[in-house]
Amino acid sequence: MKKNKKTEPMLPSELETFSFIEALDDEYVHDCRIVSEELAAGKIHFDRVLFENVRFLDGEWERSEFADVVFINCDLSNADMSRAVFHRVKFENCRLLGTDFTESTIRYTHFKECRIDYSVFGFSHISDVRFEESVLRQADFYEVDLKNAQFLDSDLNEANFTGTSLKSTDFSSSRFEELQLTPELLAGCKVSTDQALLFARKLGLIITK
Repeated sequence: MKKNKKTEPMLPSELETFSFIEALDDEYVHDCRIVSEELAAGKIHFDRVLFENVRFLDGEWERSEFADVVFINCDLSNADMSRAVFHRVKFENCRLLGTDFTESTIRYTHFKECRIDYSVFGFSHISDVRFEESVLRQADFYEVDLKNAQFLDSDLNEANFTGTSLKSTDFSSSRFEELQLTPELLAGCKVSTDQALLFARKLGLIITK
């Protein structure tokens, strides 16, 4: 995925710091920096917001929208982000353990150095997304509309991609001993030599020296 101003979060060069309550205006938060808070759940539209050291409390953030948003050192573990929309978003050094992204739309988004174990992305639309230096053990990508996804130097052990086409998906620099997938949907996936041997066995091939 190419990096350019259209795919990276587009934040103003300077953002004023507000508390969440100060920034919230009729379920809309925009053009601000929110630091070191615990946010109660709700259906909210965030536009051009920088979150630092913020915890999104367990609860329903269902159908919330995040556009041109950056999360740094944030905790979204177990939050319900189902049917939410993420467009030009970056998560850096964040905890997303067990976060529910079911039926969400995630575009031009970058997860870097994040813990995403046990998270659920089932039935989501995910395009032009990078998972970099992140841990996604037992993450669930069941029947996802996945396009141009990169898993770079990440731990994918026991992740589930059953029912998901892996065309244009890049696993080649990531690590896993086991991956759940649908063999007939492997075509067009970029893998390393060792990964190709694992996938060949899943296709029923008998490999000899």
